[in-house]
Amino acid sequence: MFTTLYTSKDVVSTSLTGLALMSLAAAVLCFVGLSWSNERWRVPTALVGAACLVTAIYYAGATGYWLASGAASAGVRFSAWYTVHPLQIAAVYFFARTQGPVPVGVFWRLVGASILMVFGRWLGDAGFFNPTLGVLISIGFWLYILGEMYFGAMPEAVRKSSRPVRFGYFWIRLLFTLGWAVYPILHFVDVVIGVGQAPSIIVLYSVFDVVNLIIPSLIVLAVAGQDRY
Repeated sequence: MFTTLYTSKDVVSTSLTGLALMSLAAAVLCFVGLSWSNERWRVPTALVGAACLVTAIYYAGATGYWLASGAASAGVRFSAWYTVHPLQIAAVYFFARTQGPVPVGVFWRLVGASILMVFGRWLGDAGFFNPTLGVLISIGFWLYILGEMYFGAMPEAVRKSSRPVRFGYFWIRLLFTLGWAVYPILHFVDVVIGVGQAPSIIVLYSVFDVVNLIIPSLIVLAVAGQDRY
């Protein structure tokens, strides 16, 4: 992606390249943070670092494809989501578990729901059934994840923890509530309405990946750091 020149007017190339570099930088920060964070925070920190690294690889590839062909593929984005969303949800589970016991069944249900959330939208996008039904299935699993984050064992484990932990969990949960709502909305516009992978859709996906991935990852890193500094 660094061998092709593009101007500032090429907003898509700028956003894709910027997200590749931002995700890579966040991944490096998280992995470096493993060396100084408390041992109990290493699992959630490593998980968000891995999610950022996968995203960086995706955006690097998407940038190259866009510069070469002027097009984007939803299929590649889905391939990244199948890895990134479960890693993020697993990180939230282990984030809460640093503060108290959380049943392992919650972990498996959340990871399964995060995969099925993506799978529902993919089935609609691939044309296996009505795209609107795919969006509704995806929203159902997203709401289940939020239910666990608001009313399950995780908030109970965090409730009596220190202020930085409670504050960090609050913001991660809020970002997953508001930020993740954009994914089915953009998918509906992309697939159901039929706009396709238009430049505006690609840029919006990129912007909200900052909100939904990089910021929560840095929150985990910051909370992990408060245990030592």
